[in-house]
Amino acid sequence: MKRLILGLFAALVLVGCSNENSKTEPANEPKAKKTVVQEDGHDYQYDVVTSATTSTFGTKPDAKLTPEQKEKQMFWSVQPPIGVVKGHYYKNEGLFDGGNKGILELVTDDDGKLIHVEFNEFASENYYEPKYANASKRLSDYAFFQATNTRTDDTLVTWVNGITFLEGQMLQENRLDGNFETVKGSSNSARNGMMPLAAAMKDWVKKPFGFYYYGIAEPLGNGITARLQVVTKDGKITQVAYDEIFADRKTDITDTSLQNFYRQSKYYSLDYERETGDHFVETVDKITNQALKSQDLLRIKKQDSQTYTNYMRLAEKLQTEMK
Repeated sequence: MKRLILGLFAALVLVGCSNENSKTEPANEPKAKKTVVQEDGHDYQYDVVTSATTSTFGTKPDAKLTPEQKEKQMFWSVQPPIGVVKGHYYKNEGLFDGGNKGILELVTDDDGKLIHVEFNEFASENYYEPKYANASKRLSDYAFFQATNTRTDDTLVTWVNGITFLEGQMLQENRLDGNFETVKGSSNSARNGMMPLAAAMKDWVKKPFGFYYYGIAEPLGNGITARLQVVTKDGKITQVAYDEIFADRKTDITDTSLQNFYRQSKYYSLDYERETGDHFVETVDKITNQALKSQDLLRIKKQDSQTYTNYMRLAEKLQTEMK
């Protein structure tokens, strides 16, 4: 399951909102309101809107903040839900806005209640910055690329902020259709790509399709979290994905040579393999292909690699969950 992206979601709790944004906006701009979201001890302060905003794509206004100031003020999380997640699995995907690929994956309990919601987006093949063509906007360094643009000096948000905010609402309200609040400065992808995918699935989750999801994520104790995800169809393994995700904060990564990869995953990072010499993707692809072929997460040829050791640690636990 090379493109199964179910990573990273910790439930967001909306805890308050205040008066409308006092900044002067163009006449056609929706009014924004202040909203505070608490997640894993971090307070996110967002300007949120209830309709699409005017795109500033392609513009580069004068800088208002230094890179150091922005690094201190901007924060987003790419961490997956820790522990085991199991339930009925649904997936939808589609192209929007010039060829960007949106993906939505859902997990529900036996009553149809949403227990996991995760979006991802892969940039188009002809993306204006060639490095990010076909790249995961969630688990590569794409959000850092966004943060370097002076367009984010006012909003202080990235694609990841907007999507995790939307995921939190869907989980909290247990619905996929209708209008949602979106983060100003990160609303167009949510409204043009992600919300239509969700609305199309509103009736899907009313009954199981025969697909079942098993996922597990555990910290490795070094500022990296290992994650294994499996999808079955009528009991047969159809997808297997393994990844290792770096911490959201540099200082949590014990190996200082790896700290620059914070808020990225080894599988979807665009620079990790080149800079470290670790053939992580090749190793993982061999492991997951063997698991698919053997229909057994543990029937994997032994390898002398930390990746193999980390995978087997999670596979043993998940295999038990699948019995």
